[in-house]
Amino acid sequence: MSIDSGYFWFRLFKTRGIGPKLLGSIAKILEAENLKPEMLLYNRSDLSAQFPELAKIREEDSEKIFAAYEELKDHGINIIYPGHPYFPQHLLEIAPVLFVKGEQKRLRSDSITIVGARDVSDKGVRITRKLAGELVGKGINIVSGYVAGVDVEAHLGALEAGGTTTIVLSDGIKQLRQKSAFKKFNWDRDVLAVSQFDPDTERSAWDALERNQLVCALSKAVVVIESGPERDTEGKLSGTFITAKAALDLNLPVFVVNPSNLDNAPKGNADLIALGGYSFDPANGAAEIGKYWDIRICRRINGPVF
Repeated sequence: MSIDSGYFWFRLFKTRGIGPKLLGSIAKILEAENLKPEMLLYNRSDLSAQFPELAKIREEDSEKIFAAYEELKDHGINIIYPGHPYFPQHLLEIAPVLFVKGEQKRLRSDSITIVGARDVSDKGVRITRKLAGELVGKGINIVSGYVAGVDVEAHLGALEAGGTTTIVLSDGIKQLRQKSAFKKFNWDRDVLAVSQFDPDTERSAWDALERNQLVCALSKAVVVIESGPERDTEGKLSGTFITAKAALDLNLPVFVVNPSNLDNAPKGNADLIALGGYSFDPANGAAEIGKYWDIRICRRINGPVF
């Protein structure tokens, strides 16, 4: 059995009792000791003696795990892990292991997330498509969640304008299916699909909420097209609202379409503006975002000016 860094992290990921927090701790241990995973012996007692945090690596099911790893490679699925050239270091505390399909360098692109309601209005669709197209024209990669509504329109708006997009899944990467509207595009070149979950995981509401933080963390700003209130009259959480709040918690700028620009002004938009979101007129959306990007982001992390 050959051993490489990808397999090492996949095996850790598949080990019972090891979650994202411990994976992040292990990455820090390896960095502190200047060790590459392939330098470690796959012997539980030796590992335990040197690195107690690695003691949960077990020998059972190793053949099954290796077969699953080889299957991922056969399907063009790659593992991005701490130390990988395309791993964004700031994701260590959020999603230390990612499963991706497509152009890996999109993880390092200057990106903006666009999110909004599933039952988006016709006007909201037009705003989403226009804004996505304008942003990719400035060299920005568009990130969203690949569900019906604003997410899909944002992806399509980017691709139809000749740009690129990142799909962040709320299920395992092996569950990914191309929606019919996407089949005319070059996925290998222009689309990156990303999942933080076990490749066989099926979609769940809980995972969708967990995914929202990653959607934000892969970008330098988040745009909200239409959002319901944080909870509706039945107590159901709005995924868009929760995503925007996650962005604010990460100290990312959140741009919210001014409710007056939409029919039946969505309450969530007004609430998010009150929480610190930046209200903008979508007629000149990319220009407004560009000015704010220059002031609030470029000086801090040397992002692009447009």
